[in-house]
Amino acid sequence: WLDCKAVIGFFPAHSEGDDVIIEHTGTTHRLLNLRQQINKPKANLCLSDFIAPKNSGVKDYIGAFAVTTGIGIEQHVERFESSNDDYNSIMLKALADRFAEAYAEYMHQQVRINYWGHAPYETLDNESLINEEYTGIRPAPGYPACPDHTQKELLFDLLDVTNHTGIELTSGLTMYPASSVSGFYYSHPDSQYFVVGKITDEQVQDYAQRKGVSVEQATKALRPNLAE
Repeated sequence: WLDCKAVIGFFPAHSEGDDVIIEHTGTTHRLLNLRQQINKPKANLCLSDFIAPKNSGVKDYIGAFAVTTGIGIEQHVERFESSNDDYNSIMLKALADRFAEAYAEYMHQQVRINYWGHAPYETLDNESLINEEYTGIRPAPGYPACPDHTQKELLFDLLDVTNHTGIELTSGLTMYPASSVSGFYYSHPDSQYFVVGKITDEQVQDYAQRKGVSVEQATKALRPNLAE
């Protein structure tokens, strides 16, 4: 019933402040990130912390991926809905979503062990995998550690996602088919998921300058994270 496709890539990268500078086919790309601004006993985190700065002398990389299990789902959903079979329509979409997440997890495991190979001797049981006891993370644009959905545009450009998988990025920055997952790979042993949380106007202005957009555009992209 469903077809699945995936694309992954690895690119030379270094951190520059809160951003990650990515080199691809002779072009330099800037992956913008946000740093936590909350009071906490330990350092406020930013995804760029997990990529080596240029002056470190370390040759570092960042990965990216996109997977989908939603190809061909529409005709079956339409068939169920035309028969007023809402239950099977909902179940099919839910299963496709779960398969997409499972596919993304499987691909991340293969990246760690084989494709990137930064954890070639990983031998984790299912419970350990569920508890994310492995090395590395796969944060997705629009989620707590990198809340700006517009960073998907860079990801799609780097991987030529649509041509390789059929996944399209809509004008509202959602992926179609909906049963799709995309994000970036970080291999640093200390990399972890975190919540950026609320940010101040000062960081919004800095973000707008780094992105080369107006403060109004940056405010729109980061609205859910703005402090009241």
